[in-house]
Amino acid sequence: MDTAIKTVILSTLIGRPIYFVMKKNNKTAKKIFSSLIFIGLSALISASGQHPNLLLTKQGVKEIQASLGKYANFDKSVNELKAIADKALNSEIIVPLPLNEGGGYTHEKHKNNYYEMNAAGTMYQISGKSEYAEFVRKMLMKYAELYPTLGLHPSKRSETPGKIFWQLLNDCVWLFHTALAYDCIYDYLNSSQKTNLEKNLFRPMAEFISNGSPANNEVFNKMHNHGTWATASVGMIGYVMGDKNLVEKALYGSNKDNKSGFIRQLDVLFSPDGYYTEGPYYQRYAIWPFMVFAQVIENNQPELKIFSYRDSVLLKATNTLIQCAYNGNIFYLNDALKKNYKTQEIVYAVDIAYKNNPKNTFLLDIAQQQKSFIVSDAGIATAKSLNIVKYEPLQFHSVLLRDGANGDEGALGIIRAGKKDKTQMCLTFKATSHGLSHGHYDKLSISMYDGGNFVLTDYGAVRFLNIEPKSGGNYAKENHSWAAQTIAHNTVTVDETSNFNGNIKVSSLHHSDIQYYDFSSNQIQIISGCENNAYKNVKMQRTVAVIENKTFSYPIVIDIFRIISDSTHTLDFPFYYRGQMISTNIQYQKFTAQLNPLGTKNGYQHLWVEAIGKNEKPVTQFTWVEGNRFYTITTLGNSNTKYLMTRTGAGDPNFNIRNETAFMMRQPMVKKHTFVSVVEPHGFYDENKEITENFLTSIRKIELLADNEEYSAVKISTVDNNTFLLIALNKDFDKDREHSIKIDNQTVQFKGNYYFNELTK
Repeated sequence: MDTAIKTVILSTLIGRPIYFVMKKNNKTAKKIFSSLIFIGLSALISASGQHPNLLLTKQGVKEIQASLGKYANFDKSVNELKAIADKALNSEIIVPLPLNEGGGYTHEKHKNNYYEMNAAGTMYQISGKSEYAEFVRKMLMKYAELYPTLGLHPSKRSETPGKIFWQLLNDCVWLFHTALAYDCIYDYLNSSQKTNLEKNLFRPMAEFISNGSPANNEVFNKMHNHGTWATASVGMIGYVMGDKNLVEKALYGSNKDNKSGFIRQLDVLFSPDGYYTEGPYYQRYAIWPFMVFAQVIENNQPELKIFSYRDSVLLKATNTLIQCAYNGNIFYLNDALKKNYKTQEIVYAVDIAYKNNPKNTFLLDIAQQQKSFIVSDAGIATAKSLNIVKYEPLQFHSVLLRDGANGDEGALGIIRAGKKDKTQMCLTFKATSHGLSHGHYDKLSISMYDGGNFVLTDYGAVRFLNIEPKSGGNYAKENHSWAAQTIAHNTVTVDETSNFNGNIKVSSLHHSDIQYYDFSSNQIQIISGCENNAYKNVKMQRTVAVIENKTFSYPIVIDIFRIISDSTHTLDFPFYYRGQMISTNIQYQKFTAQLNPLGTKNGYQHLWVEAIGKNEKPVTQFTWVEGNRFYTITTLGNSNTKYLMTRTGAGDPNFNIRNETAFMMRQPMVKKHTFVSVVEPHGFYDENKEITENFLTSIRKIELLADNEEYSAVKISTVDNNTFLLIALNKDFDKDREHSIKIDNQTVQFKGNYYFNELTK
């Protein structure tokens, strides 16, 4: 056989044997061979070779067309998309030179452009009307003309600027949406138009995002929501163009070694329970590219079984996100703004999650609340099922959500109690890892929702999203100087210094731990956590129990917070409350003529001291009203305890910080101290009907009967002489261990990590 002849078999590339004979130095043959290789590789990513093949497919288009007029809310979603597209068709196509930051003209115009292209592309598929496709083509051609001329965005605010937007993240979001539009009109375009777009726009943009600079490459390979948007956008345009190289980089990282990329993000960013390490607010944001790109992968490479990957972690993540909310509003934890179930990212997540696991019929309850659908295969599948499948309303429940890739980096506890309606109490207990760049220094902090309101609050973020005069729509500097600091949270601050001295690199090396929890009882739900690294040689241990008993109108919270150290420290423990102060039994001085900040740094510079006082009695009470309920904090103190009433706003020349009030306990110069508090919702207030009931707390006294290395015992007495005893273990946790403890001249025997009982019935 002539050694100058080679036989090439491409069966593994395109599914059937192709034999090709190529002679050495035959340039024509080599070109043909290269073309076959490209065709074969493309077949690996898009076996059908059909478009659309991302979020919308040809089968999905047929189902949508056949369903129009049958499902009112889905029709509404189609009509909303059509309205966007029709308005765009009747408007001038403007692709401005990038200039502004978030909320500015060019920022919003480029954002609207990708929404309009996506809407028009989808409407082209549904209606078949070429004017929609032509609109997308014309706009894309303008971008293909502009993009090669662009340098970095003129704003210097971001360390990773984009070209179209002030930060690379927004360029990724632009490509994410535009890839969907390009997919929808792909077959409308001729080969020279595709070549132009891919040569001058899509390939350069994918290269810029993934490798335009060392910083961009770092983002592309980063375990962070920015990395997810980057890999999803590059992967999606790769699938449309049939570019196996781009797809593999998106899936497995720049080096294709699975040490980074989308698949690795699934391994690292979610816990086994589907909790996202940056917290619920950014889980809401990240779930969008995660779920959309996963659906794209499923449509193009179903053999990867992406929705089954890691025990279906993406489907778990959607369920977990839904649980991280109160009355549909996402919890304020870490950097967070007000968002709810009706945001488009959660609409996408719910539809895609349901399509890929229709056994989760509770998702239909969320879809019914949203009354909105993606105009895609997943959207029509969900809309159809909503009309024909029987489903139960979503049941919210108490749950422990582990943090960390292996579930061993602390957890978020969520306790729900009371009526299973919109007035139900919900308490969050945060004992997690830091949460990457959006995390706060808030170890062992709590928040409480009750009566339909946010009662004990977490500030969230200092940001005016997309309002350009406010820090370019980005995070204000007060987000770091205030919102992220420990004193801004319902937890203990030691020596006016934030956890880990406010050092994110150090904080990211550690996490809090859950010591035990039990949510199984109708009488008591309890969780206990510890933090041993936030302050040098200081151990922090917090146990929180939610009690339901006929003695109380609503569930109450018992809070035991222990601080142990070998040296003396000053401890500040605020409760940030929403509402209006009603009364207190402390003797305080209200500063009415002049206010001073509480301190000079670590968030203290942003707190006005409005009043300060002391109480000669050991039991201090503070009552406020929010909505139609009264709330009272009853807490133990001593002659050294100082009580402060503070309000945010100091050191804030640009009025960036919201008005938030706190009732704060300060315990000066102690080695060990245990804060014991009870939070009781009570009474009823109706301003319209002028009705006031039970504005006084039912708690008369709380006593710390024992507090040592082994256990803490708290006795609660009511005005009606009912008494309750809670014993919480402080070490050697074992739910099967037997205990016999002498408390208040009585021997108490119990099994497990805690004991609770009503002593008088």
